[in-house]
Amino acid sequence: MNITKMFEFTNIDYLEQENDDLIDNWPDSDHIHVNYGYISSFLRIILVLLCRLGFVLVQLGTIPVENVYRIIFYNIFDIGNTVLSYLLLGYMISFGKSSFNGWVGYSSDFSYNLDMAIFGLCASLIGTGQISTFLAGRIHLVCSMFTTFAYTACFQPFLMHWIWNQQGWMKKAIFLDTEVSVQDFGGNLVVHLSSSVIGAIGSIFLGRRLIKVKDVDEHSLSREHSGNTLTGQIFILLGYIAFTLPSPDFEDNREPKNYIANIMLNNVVAFATGILIVSFLHLMIFRKIYNYWTIVRCFQGGLAGTIAVAAAVELYSHLESIVVAAVVSVLFFFVSILIHNSALEDNSNLIASHLIGSFLASFMCPIVAHRANLDSNKKIHIFWQFICILVVLAVTAVFAWLIFLIFDLAKLLRNKEEVLNHRRATILQKFLPKKGTLERLFMIDSKTDHIVPGELNRRQYVIDKTTNTDESRGSVSI
Repeated sequence: MNITKMFEFTNIDYLEQENDDLIDNWPDSDHIHVNYGYISSFLRIILVLLCRLGFVLVQLGTIPVENVYRIIFYNIFDIGNTVLSYLLLGYMISFGKSSFNGWVGYSSDFSYNLDMAIFGLCASLIGTGQISTFLAGRIHLVCSMFTTFAYTACFQPFLMHWIWNQQGWMKKAIFLDTEVSVQDFGGNLVVHLSSSVIGAIGSIFLGRRLIKVKDVDEHSLSREHSGNTLTGQIFILLGYIAFTLPSPDFEDNREPKNYIANIMLNNVVAFATGILIVSFLHLMIFRKIYNYWTIVRCFQGGLAGTIAVAAAVELYSHLESIVVAAVVSVLFFFVSILIHNSALEDNSNLIASHLIGSFLASFMCPIVAHRANLDSNKKIHIFWQFICILVVLAVTAVFAWLIFLIFDLAKLLRNKEEVLNHRRATILQKFLPKKGTLERLFMIDSKTDHIVPGELNRRQYVIDKTTNTDESRGSVSI
């Protein structure tokens, strides 16, 4: 049997491996050695918490609502729910000392490695932050509570165990007589793909909505959010980069020992590439970029570039990071235009940047990364990577569909304002002229009504008319 390895161990593998050795050699088997963590774990949790603040700022600056405190309370409650759900149950499932055939972890001890607990918690905080960007201000509180609990306590920990745990069935498998391993260093599958699929399906279930301009809260998309939204996106960027920081053990067991510098530079290079490409496409196609929504999209293009390299950020060279980020950023630009012209509400363009971007980037990493130890069986490793991507996509879609279907049938999917807005949009749609699917999706030069940040616009009931859909996203869309 021909046995080859696909990728080197990831950051979390070494944290787990080191601690297992300490436990095995501990003089008293009744005691568990607790690893009190690295400085990288401290930076990771602090910057990821700052990242969650960034999601709040972005939501306040991009999601029109009648009451902004719905968004604020949703996020505050969501953070508390995420932390307790993961630490009390999710951590054991994801990184328990024992594994049931690589499918689920379990352990009789609450914790034996704080670095692993922090790493998994950060993944849950980022994932729920991305879900909230789809649903905040629209979803019923009961539905949001259950969705967060189910995601952080059960579903995402299963993905962590499959993909990140050394005993996981995706992490260590024999496929076509070859030892294969899925590559997901920065959480493209575990975090970005899973959360964006759940958020997108939730948005599909919520459907259209129509808000009266005069009903929009004066603090929703208010004048100060022009800067707050960009500040929030910077916080999100810092959280994404911090999440990919390697541990000291990761560098000590590798040559050359410059992985932190390489990872940081790859993230920054990918971010810059995404901004430049999306800005260039706006200039070439729409000929104008000096407006709020276009600037926001250009920055989102940078985040799409960062997500593009996350799966193999430790393996890519700087040139490979540029190539991968460029491909994903171009796709992000055109997909975001199509989503804007559809009935699906995605003000922060997470479908284009996170769902589509992470799917494509996860598939590209075994093809592009020259440092991966693929030997002569590269096609087999690529095939295994693709299988794992499809499995994650399928199980996430089923999980989300079941949750939102149940709450929709129970009339607990939408909050009170959202029920009214959805009914208004549904009624008005019957009186509007019908458009074909292709006409609606590909008329990128059609006129769009939208609201820009500034309280004065809403008091005078003025809607800024634009000539291009690149100035996307308005609260009056149905």
